[in-house]
Amino acid sequence: MSLLWQTLFLAVFLRVFAALPQCSDVNTETEFDYAVVGAGAGGGPLAARLAESGFSVLVIDAGHDVHNVNTTIPLYFARATEDPQISLDYTLDEYPPGFRFQKNDALYPRSRGVGGSTIHNAMINVIAATRSDFDGLADMFNDSTWSRDNMQEYYKKIERNKYTLPGPDHGQDGWLTTTLNPLLAALNPKFLDVQTVAYFAALAISDVPLIDFNVTSNDDAVGGSLPSFTIDEHHNRSSVRERLLDVEQSSGRLTFSLDTLATKILMCNGTDGKPTAYGVEMAPGAGLAVASNFNGKVDLDPILRNVTVRREVIVSAGVFQSPQLLMLSGIGDSSQLEQFGIESVVHLPGVGTNLQGKHLTSSFDPPNDDSSSLNHDEIAIIYKMKQNFSIWNGCTFLYTLEDDPCLAFWQETGGANIYSFSGAFEVTTSRSVDSPTPDIFAYYAPAYFPGFVRGVSNASRAPVCPIDPYPSCLDVGFQQELIDRSHNHATVINLKAHPSSKGSVRLTGAHPQDPLDIQKNRFQAEEGPQDVADLREAIKRSMAVMNNLLIEGFIEGLEFPESLDTDEEIEDHIYQNIFGHHACCTNPMGTDDDPNAVLDGDFNVRGVNNLRVVDASTWKIVPGYFITTPIYMISEKAADVILAAAKAD
Repeated sequence: MSLLWQTLFLAVFLRVFAALPQCSDVNTETEFDYAVVGAGAGGGPLAARLAESGFSVLVIDAGHDVHNVNTTIPLYFARATEDPQISLDYTLDEYPPGFRFQKNDALYPRSRGVGGSTIHNAMINVIAATRSDFDGLADMFNDSTWSRDNMQEYYKKIERNKYTLPGPDHGQDGWLTTTLNPLLAALNPKFLDVQTVAYFAALAISDVPLIDFNVTSNDDAVGGSLPSFTIDEHHNRSSVRERLLDVEQSSGRLTFSLDTLATKILMCNGTDGKPTAYGVEMAPGAGLAVASNFNGKVDLDPILRNVTVRREVIVSAGVFQSPQLLMLSGIGDSSQLEQFGIESVVHLPGVGTNLQGKHLTSSFDPPNDDSSSLNHDEIAIIYKMKQNFSIWNGCTFLYTLEDDPCLAFWQETGGANIYSFSGAFEVTTSRSVDSPTPDIFAYYAPAYFPGFVRGVSNASRAPVCPIDPYPSCLDVGFQQELIDRSHNHATVINLKAHPSSKGSVRLTGAHPQDPLDIQKNRFQAEEGPQDVADLREAIKRSMAVMNNLLIEGFIEGLEFPESLDTDEEIEDHIYQNIFGHHACCTNPMGTDDDPNAVLDGDFNVRGVNNLRVVDASTWKIVPGYFITTPIYMISEKAADVILAAAKAD
C-alpha cells in the first residue's frame, strides 16, 4: 500500500472514531451468528452453507416467498420479470446528456424474494469464457484458489447434472439441477410442421460441432450447442429458492426476515482501531422504491429494529442495493456522502463507481480510470415468418387449464411442450475481429423478444396465481399482442462479453427508499465504437444463419428493425435498442494499492471488520457470457472462506 493511500486511510479513521460507539459499549445480546442481506444468487448459497455448518443465520430480504406459474414454468420467465409480487423495475440512463442517441428510461428488471433474481431469470447455465476472469483474479491476488480450474470444483459442488454422462467437470449431487431444453419433447409429432422442422434443421447445421460450454476444455470454444439450463427433470425452474427452503427445514438454523428493508449496517469501533460491523438496522414492512407495488416513502423510525450478530454481516443485496446499503452506512466516497448528510465511516471511492465489464487479460491490467461497464451488451433482431410455428399451437400464457390449452397439455404430459423451454433454443459462440478469445454469444428462439422493455410480458396486467392447484383467475383486459407475435416470429440475440462501457450507481438522498441514479454511459469509453462494430458483425453472421436455404423460404421478412441493409442501419439499430441484464461490479475486489478496490480477495470490505459483500457487485469485471452460475460459484467459495475464518477463531 502506497504512503499516500496509507495516509488517506489514517485520516479517514481518525475522523471516524469520534462518530462510532466503542464495541465494548454495544449491547452484546446477539441473536444470530451471521446476518445475510439478500436471498439471491450471492447470499442464498452462502447462507445455506453457513446454516448447514451449524451456525445460526438470519436472511433479510425486501421480498417474500413467491411460488407461482411465473416463477415455476420455464417459459413464463418473461412473465416473471414483471410479476408484481417480485419485480424490481430499475430505470437507468443508457447514454449521457448530449449524446446523439438518448435512451434514458431503460428498464433493468430485477427480482426480490426468496431466490432473488434466480426466480425470474432465463435459467441459462453457461460458465464458458470465464478463464481470463478467474485466472485474472488468481494472478491479481496471488491466490490459486481463484483459478479457473479450481473454481470448477465449486461448479461441481453445486451441480446436479441431468443432461450428460458423469465426467470430471460435472457434479451429480449438488443442489442446482441442470438439464438441456427438452428438444425431443418439442419435436413431438403433435407440434411438427415443415417450417418448424426447417427452422431447427437450419440452426443445427449453422455452427458445428455441438459442445458443452460448462467444461474447462471448452472455455474458449467456438461453435454451437444446445444450451444447458437450470431446469429440473420435471421441467420446473431450479433455483436458490429451493436450496434455501430445504436448508431452513432441515437445519433449523436458518431464519428469514422477509418483506424487510435493510437500512444500515451497524458498526462500532473495534479494539484494533477499525470500524466493526455488529448487526443490521432494518425496517420490516418497508419496500424498495423500485418495487412494482411501492406506494411512496414512509417514516421509517417507528418500524426500525436492530438485529445483532456474533460473527459477521454479509451484504448480498445485489449490484444496485449493495452499494446503496454501504453508502447509507457511511462507506463510500466521503465527499459524496456528505452531500446527503451521511457521516463518512470509511472512505472507499470505488463503491458504486465500477459498473464493470471491461475485458482484461489474465495479467489483469487495471483500467486507467475508476469506472467500467455495467454489464453485457445485447441486441435483438426479429424475423416474421410466413406461418405460425406449430410448437406454439394453443399457447396463450394464461393461468388456468381452461384458458390455456398449452398449460393443460404441459401439466398432463409432465412438461412435454414448449413451456418447458427457456429463452434459447440454440446458441453459438464466435470471436470479434481483434479478440484473442470468443466474446460473442448468439442465441436463437422461435419467439418475439425485442429485449427487456416495459410491457414485454404484459404481466403487470395479469393475475398472479399459485402453481398448485390452478385457481380460476381472470385476465380482464389482458393484451395478447406480444404473445400472438411469438407464434410467427423468430428472434436472434447477440451478446458481447467484456464490453467497455463505463457507468455508476449514485445516491439521490439519504433515505433508504430514495431512488438511485444509475448511469450506464453505454459505448462512451474509448473502445465503445469497436464494441458497436463487433455487434454489427455478429448481427451479420446471424442474418446469414437465418438466410440459410433451409429456412429462408419460410421467412416473410425482417421486422425488428425493418431494414438492416447497410452498416449504418445496423449500428443505429444497436444504439437505439441495446439492452443488458447482467449488471455487476459496483463493489469490486482489488489489491491493497488499488484506491478503487472495495473488497479484498476474501470478500472483506476494506477498512471494516466483520463485513463482507458477496453478490454480482463483488466482481472486478463482468464474468463470461452469463453471470448467475459464476455468482453461485463465488458464493460457495465465500462460504469456504468464512467457515475457515470461523474455525480459526
